[in-house]
Amino acid sequence: MNLAIKSVRVNLKRPINQIYKPVFRARRNIFISSFPPTTTLNPTTALHTKLLNSISNFSTTTSKSKEQRSVYMGDNIVNFYAGQPPLNRVAFQRHSSEIMNRHLHNSETKFLIFKEARPLVKKGETGKILFLTKDQIGNQLGQEFGTAPVDAATDSKKLYETSRLPETQPALVFLGIDDRQSPTTNSSSKIDHQNPQGIPYFALDTGKNAQEWDTKVAELGGEWGDARASGGAMDIWEAGVYAQGRALIDWNVRNKFCPACGSPTYSLWAGWKRNCTTAVNPIEGKEPCFSTKGLHNFAYPRTDPVIIMGILDSTGEKILLGRQKSWPKGMYSCLAGFIEPGETFEDATRREVLEEAGIEVGPVRYSSSQPWPFPSNLMVGTFGRAKDGQTIRLDLDNELEDAQWFSKSLIQSIISSPTGSTYTKADYKKLDDKSDQESSAALAPSEKKPEELVSKGGEIGISRVPPGTAIAGQLIRQWVDGGLDLVSKL
Repeated sequence: MNLAIKSVRVNLKRPINQIYKPVFRARRNIFISSFPPTTTLNPTTALHTKLLNSISNFSTTTSKSKEQRSVYMGDNIVNFYAGQPPLNRVAFQRHSSEIMNRHLHNSETKFLIFKEARPLVKKGETGKILFLTKDQIGNQLGQEFGTAPVDAATDSKKLYETSRLPETQPALVFLGIDDRQSPTTNSSSKIDHQNPQGIPYFALDTGKNAQEWDTKVAELGGEWGDARASGGAMDIWEAGVYAQGRALIDWNVRNKFCPACGSPTYSLWAGWKRNCTTAVNPIEGKEPCFSTKGLHNFAYPRTDPVIIMGILDSTGEKILLGRQKSWPKGMYSCLAGFIEPGETFEDATRREVLEEAGIEVGPVRYSSSQPWPFPSNLMVGTFGRAKDGQTIRLDLDNELEDAQWFSKSLIQSIISSPTGSTYTKADYKKLDDKSDQESSAALAPSEKKPEELVSKGGEIGISRVPPGTAIAGQLIRQWVDGGLDLVSKL
């Protein structure tokens, strides 16, 4: 019987059906292995015995590699842009104009400013955010958050919860509170969970006042950074604030009109909801906009999930990487694609690899995830093992220029090179400029010439892989560092 080998951390006092999960939270943990991939994990004595026997069989290799595997495959892989730790978003405060305005007028409150999705940074320091205070912003902030009119009906008051009217004001979003000095935990009864203490953070768009902002920025010793280059150079914690702020500002700026009737929209919940203006200003003689009723996805920020995968051969010594024609010279990365409706992570992994490279994938395993604010994606990282005896083909869609199997030794040499993950602002701009075109191309039928529809073969052309700030770079490095020796045996 072929057994799947999985790296699992388990608390022996818990029932088996609570043990085997993709996310492991046990603190007293060991590694176990050797059970069939199709096993139904019920708390039975037989399976208990099998798992315990597996522990003893595996214990000889656990001690020296336990820490490494725990880092790579446990529940504590925290990728760049994830905050480490994130702001306390206190979502339940967003409905209160009183609380939001108190944060807004707090002298310690910090504002992250965006112009056309580019962050305000310190001049000459592309990765250092220049946070501003309310006094520094001045009248560029606009009005404070509004409340319902005094004579508004009870049912109508919800239409004004921390509203931003008139809707022509620049986008303003409450991001949360930096409570690292007084963390909100359940370990102390003295902490007020309703009102955690710390510095409030907001994100603000320049809106139509770009010229006035340019003058102000010069006076304050700042400049407009580059979306990707600045983000990747930021401090780990600030990068989390940036990722959240950029995604929310982008969503507010892109959704100024109701998708149901075309009327302008306005901001609610301190930037976390948008509503059709006809809800507060009905148009005489017209039916109420249907977006004001029922449950739909018009009103709330969207996050588009993307699957990104490290596909290994049966030996675990080679990884499948590809490149698109518009990418910077020599750059190869993990294959990736949008998760479609009705798909699991595993299904999306197998479909994307088959469509892009013609390779069938067997077992798939979740690794970690990463918020990706370009503009607002959740990157879901997986590892998978390709079936033996296959040939790469690129004729199932027209997305990739090339795809190849690369050896661990070659990728290790690239990662170790000073230029192996180095990208200029021009490189990042090329990625940004082409991203929309490539997304559209992925949905179109192949238009490549016959000679372009097969992989070139051999380890040629690669000189760079993604940096460690991208989950693709992390997946590649985890494989190279040897923390995933079990994946190829799934």
